[in-house]
Parts: sequence; structure tokens; C-alpha cells
Amino acid sequence: MNGKTLAMSLAFALAGGIATVSSTTIADVTVIPVTGAEVTSEISGIVEIVNVERRMLTIKTPDGRFQVINVPEQVGRLDGIKIGNKLTITETEAVLIDLVKGPDKAAVGTTQETVVDRERGRKPAGTMTDTMTLYGRIAAVDKAKRKVSVQGAQETVDFTVNDPALLKELAVGDGVVATFIRSVKGKVEIR
Repeated sequence: MNGKTLAMSLAFALAGGIATVSSTTIADVTVIPVTGAEVTSEISGIVEIVNVERRMLTIKTPDGRFQVINVPEQVGRLDGIKIGNKLTITETEAVLIDLVKGPDKAAVGTTQETVVDRERGRKPAGTMTDTMTLYGRIAAVDKAKRKVSVQGAQETVDFTVNDPALLKELAVGDGVVATFIRSVKGKVEIR
């Protein structure tokens, strides 16, 4: 993950400017939720092609379009999906932004984790969740211009904050933690 991705991600989150919900204090560190958002989409269709070697499926959606789906290595039982099965994939993307205040503020960097939860049953089904957490530090705050500079792992980037009330909580040295969660749930049904 490079600094540009950190910049775009934090820009999306800080620009949202949803007011603080509540804060949590652990020892001398205060974590303040700043904003959050979630988007869910679903694709469903009848399986037309199964290519186990290339880990690809082609489905025909109800509106007649063909959709090619690349199946990650972590997904098991691909050979259990047959032509004519109904496949439904639900994808949820969420972002949570926290402000970290106190002597042990957030470090700069990233972490990433993938968890696969396979459901037992006749047909393949399960959920794969990717979680990426980006850690930055506030380098400067210009309340008059509504600008915040965030130091990421590779660069410092300036953001415009839409909600001026959010700027009251920000101070140089505070940590910014952005957690991105992408969950994909797939289910195969016999027609």
C-alpha cells in the first residue's frame, strides 16, 4: 500500500465529516470515532461457465448480461459449482475512521488480514473478509482553511475537512486510524 492509497482513503474519510459519536478511553489513550460508511452490493445469476484451472466463473444475470468472476485461491470447493447453479455474491465495503489522542498515539504504517469462513453444506458457500488498517499522524491543522496534513507511511498529504466542528477535536501529533473492511459472501443454489 503506498502513500497515494493512504491519501485517497483518508481524504474520503475525513471529507465525510460525520460528527463524533462517542469516545473510548483506554489507559491514557482516547479513541474518538470520527466517521464511518458502508456500501453493500449484490450480483446474482446462473452459472454458464466454470473454469477450475483459471479459477473463473461466468454467470448470466437476470437482465441478460454476462459477468466474469475471478475466484480467489482462498475460496474452496470451486469444483462443486456446476453449470446451471444459481450463484449469489454479496459484497460489503466499510470504512471506519478513528482519532487517537494521548501519549501512546497511533504509529504510522499499515496492517492487513484476510479471514475465510467456509459454510458446511451440499453446495459451496462462505464469506471472505479482508481488513486493512492504515495508521497516520496529524502533522498540521489549519482551522481557517479547514485543512489537515496527515503523515502517512511514505508521505504527508493535505486534506480539506468538510465539517468545521471536526477540526475542534484535531491536534498536531494525534493519530488517525482508518480501517477498511471488504466482506464478500458467496452462495450457490441448485436450480
